[in-house]
Amino acid sequence: MRFSSHYKMEGDDIIDYVFEHSNFFDSNENLVCEEIGDGNINYVYRIFDTNTKKSLILKQADVQTRVRPDGYLNPDRSIREAEVLKLYNKCAPDFSPKIIYADPVMAAIIMEDIGSYSNLRMELMAGKIFYGIEELIARFIVDTSLPSTDLVLAYQKKIQAASKFYNPDLCKITEDLVFTHPYKDVRQRNILLPENADWLKKKFYEDSDLIARVAVLKEKFNNYPQGLIHGDLHSGSIFVKNENEETKIKIIDPEFAFYGPIAYDLGNVLAHFIFAQGYAKYSPLFVDEEKQRTDFLSWLENAKNNLFKFFHVFAKDFLVKNIKDPIYQNEIFIDNYIEKIKIDAVSFCGTELNRRIIGSAKTAEITNIKKIENRIALERDLAELGCAMILNPEEILRGL
Repeated sequence: MRFSSHYKMEGDDIIDYVFEHSNFFDSNENLVCEEIGDGNINYVYRIFDTNTKKSLILKQADVQTRVRPDGYLNPDRSIREAEVLKLYNKCAPDFSPKIIYADPVMAAIIMEDIGSYSNLRMELMAGKIFYGIEELIARFIVDTSLPSTDLVLAYQKKIQAASKFYNPDLCKITEDLVFTHPYKDVRQRNILLPENADWLKKKFYEDSDLIARVAVLKEKFNNYPQGLIHGDLHSGSIFVKNENEETKIKIIDPEFAFYGPIAYDLGNVLAHFIFAQGYAKYSPLFVDEEKQRTDFLSWLENAKNNLFKFFHVFAKDFLVKNIKDPIYQNEIFIDNYIEKIKIDAVSFCGTELNRRIIGSAKTAEITNIKKIENRIALERDLAELGCAMILNPEEILRGL
């Protein structure tokens, strides 16, 4: 029977599958399929009716990853991702695409097409301003992570939920790429700009204090199931649009989700605001329009600083309203709890900055800087800041 066992679908299969399982299109005669994903792991397609202009998205996981056919990942990760997206649909419906159908056999998810939204990374690299976006992202993190913490969720339910979202394969990828390889190149996969190689190796490989602090963060990432986190929250997984002068966002790709430190998501978002700042500073984007560069960087600096402020306000409001344990119902405790998240977020931001400089998974904000002296300067700026964030997070936080 068709679609009764897993295989990687192609064009006509995808059209027939989506038509049969979505109850969305009137006919499959005018449906076309195009691959739109450029990620490293999964396959993403848009299915489009040329007459009605209606469309849906299909995302499928395969045993082979998209960029490494020799690699293997369990396609069951799609089941977890679908469950996370369903949860987002309930607790943060304005911030997530609607799930139409999820299939554990085919490891496929059919979802709303958010084609009217644009990738935040690309928009920031184009110098576009989205007022209030930091408030929306802070709200998303609070609404999707804090309800699953011990402060709110009963202990037994928390244990059950954490086991449901156990995600060893993808957590191992993060563990290696973020916390191990940038400091111990055990697989010889780091990619260093030749003109910066000696400086970066000394900075990352030879600083025992830095590595000791990274070890603390790695241990916390692995052993602190604080709440359900996205696990890969950055400007590439955030989509944005301005509608009637109002900023709106959608969050996608929570396949790395698991019960971990909330600070990891918050820190990753901060890091990608910083990447956008670096690109705006060193790219030729605003060469002839210095005022535009100044305005953009001023907005981005405010957004970066306000991210943590909004997080604190929203988190405190949520916890005050939802904590039932009388011992936890203490304002000093709640403020300290949130402050610890922010301190760790600064350090996790540092690990994200560092791994994108030296690791194999770069960001376009770095690789698209073609003038070599600017690329060197950007990488060194980011590395200095990243290491300072890891080593002295409280001091950095005071400046936010």
